[in-house]
Amino acid sequence: MPKLKKSQLAGVNIHWRLYPFEDFLDGQAALGLKNIELWAGSPHFLLGREGFQDCAPVKEAASRRGLDIPVLLCESVTYPFTLCCSVPEVWEKGLSYFKNAVLAAKALGAGIVVVSCAGGLYDKGKELAVSRAVEALKIICKAAEEQGVVIAVETLTPDQSFVINTLPELRQLLAEVNSPAVKACLDICAMRTAGETIDQWFEALGSDIVHIHFTDGRPAGRLVWGEGLHPLDEYLEKLSKWGYEGCLGLDINVRGNWFDPALVDEKKGFTGASHVPQNYWFCPKAADEANVNALSAYLEG
Repeated sequence: MPKLKKSQLAGVNIHWRLYPFEDFLDGQAALGLKNIELWAGSPHFLLGREGFQDCAPVKEAASRRGLDIPVLLCESVTYPFTLCCSVPEVWEKGLSYFKNAVLAAKALGAGIVVVSCAGGLYDKGKELAVSRAVEALKIICKAAEEQGVVIAVETLTPDQSFVINTLPELRQLLAEVNSPAVKACLDICAMRTAGETIDQWFEALGSDIVHIHFTDGRPAGRLVWGEGLHPLDEYLEKLSKWGYEGCLGLDINVRGNWFDPALVDEKKGFTGASHVPQNYWFCPKAADEANVNALSAYLEG
């Protein structure tokens, strides 16, 4: 069975946000990576509802280091706009933000924009939050279709959002949006938190899985590989079996080690949402080096 390739790895800059963007690029190039997934957050990239920064210098800076930008990670969980906002005027203004993410992706040469369904309020209920996401995606996907860009929706762990946490919920969302420009992003930590498997995801969605956030976890946390509980060799073998050819976004979170011992049950899998913070990484360069070193043994090239 052919192995996945190192060229499929894509470094993500979200944990470099307190360092210069150029340092992030230098770090990825030094590790021999060929792709980055650009987290479109300040101060690395300015994206708003009224526009976005000039993409040419960003693209050129990456290219000068031998890096492509196939994926734009649109911040849609904590700020500034979310797909599921229950405040009508804020939700409407947010549509321009997500449309601009599509336009920025096109300008950067990225064919994929990753988004999440967050921002719903508990007192308003899940039904309203989901309907907001569906309505927003139906509007935004028109811009994506025109630009030849695909929107990839990922599930989230319950501590991040209560809206779309499971594979069945994502399948229903995609069916309701019903656009060739809206596909799926598989987040390994969210998958494992929901008690799901890679086989289940590919059996259900197949080639509609266009991107993967590939990190270790306990079960969540988006940790460096080797710091969590996920079976790295098994997961890579499964992805090879399914012929996955997209990027593996290394969307690690160096803020802490999220772990609740009560979640560890081999018979049931790792399920649940609670976490206990145990800080362990403060250097993004060291985190990336450890992550890529752990993965390289299982990859070609």
